[in-house]
Amino acid sequence: MCKGRANESSDAIHMKFWQTIKRSPWPLRIIYFVSALYLVFWLIAWLVWFEFGRKAEDQVVGLAGDLTTMVGIILAPILLVGLIAVPFYRWIASKLVGFIEDHDHQI
Repeated sequence: MCKGRANESSDAIHMKFWQTIKRSPWPLRIIYFVSALYLVFWLIAWLVWFEFGRKAEDQVVGLAGDLTTMVGIILAPILLVGLIAVPFYRWIASKLVGFIEDHDHQI
């Protein structure tokens, strides 16, 4: 009986943690994902260093840096264009909606 309650409690904690991630805004989700990815690379580098030595760890760290650079080259322009274009588009759309409503009232 105690095992069932302990299992239910851990399931509830797991669900609450998952809901926290799912309900967070998308920039925070990106930060969570990047943090988790770097944690995985850090753990891999630690295991490789422990097992094979310093040179192998440097290769894993280099791979993580190269992947970060490639993702940054692709995602940085997309995010910048999105951060500039979306508010500008919304501003233009709100002005056009107001203009069209005013034009309809005049007719």
